[in-house]
Amino acid sequence: MRFSITLPRYVDPGAAHPFERTYAFARRAEELGYHAGYVGHHSFTPETRDPSAPFVLLAAIAARTTTLRLGTGIYLAALHEPAATCEQVSTLDQLSGGRAVLGVGAGYRPYEFEGHHVGFDDRGPRLDEALRVIRTAWTTGSYRHDGPHYPMPDVPLYPTPIQRPHPPILVGGTSPAAIRRAARLGDGWFTLPMETLPVVQRLVASYRAQCEAAGTTPYVCLMREAWTAATPADVETEWLDRALRFHRYYWEQGTKGDEHDPVLRRVGGGERVDYATFAADRSIVGTPDQCVAHLARWHEAIGFDEMVLTFLSGPEPSDALDRTVAAFATDVIPAFRRRVGV
Repeated sequence: MRFSITLPRYVDPGAAHPFERTYAFARRAEELGYHAGYVGHHSFTPETRDPSAPFVLLAAIAARTTTLRLGTGIYLAALHEPAATCEQVSTLDQLSGGRAVLGVGAGYRPYEFEGHHVGFDDRGPRLDEALRVIRTAWTTGSYRHDGPHYPMPDVPLYPTPIQRPHPPILVGGTSPAAIRRAARLGDGWFTLPMETLPVVQRLVASYRAQCEAAGTTPYVCLMREAWTAATPADVETEWLDRALRFHRYYWEQGTKGDEHDPVLRRVGGGERVDYATFAADRSIVGTPDQCVAHLARWHEAIGFDEMVLTFLSGPEPSDALDRTVAAFATDVIPAFRRRVGV
């Protein structure tokens, strides 16, 4: 069982090395024993601070770390030619000594596809075909492919990745099509952080059934918001308003998770939902003991293989973020492992 982390994007415009504080955070995550660091991906969307060229950023982090696996969570692969994606991930895998992870999703913002001159309505089929091209190239060494979107001649893959048979592919999304895609074309399923535990239980059951039908091995990569502090009041002060802004923004942008969730509907409508109501069965937040109990409940309910902890952070580093990231690594995760015997 693995515990990973989303990496904040700290940028100091005008500095000689604008991403230095991002690099420092990644090095600290590695020192604390986190399995992987993930970054998102958007184009034309500066407010999220997700990189438009995530493999470039991950390559820079790779040069400054040694064991932390580096992945996209997630990359909008339907925006770009699959050969370009394949080459970039292969290069990242070489630069990192075999630490690349490709997390992909279909996307949901039409303006990104318009800006890249790619059809929005057929993004799902494009993603399916792109994954077939990438898997074929990685497993055979050739891009040869016949398909409506990305026909490829019999040309060689260069460079080749270090990992065999290839870097792991995690597929994100909660729609039936996304879950089928994860089971048939991915090496794992990457969840969203919005849905509550009962909803995720149903989605995981569907994913595992799809894997059984496809003859593939399920791998559940569960993304959850996380925060810990000495008292629940401290957690509420440090975390709640930031979490509500996060969910309200994505609700307004169209990523609603479970759009029937009455609590999310209230948040999306601008209400300041109280801490206990919002966090229940949704996030791994609380005192260290409470976080251990939450992790145990999620593990018993769905048996995740990897958990990606998302510590919502602002545009600047903070002592509170550093403290909670360290506390999860030193106090919460070891106690959870002892509790469940893993």
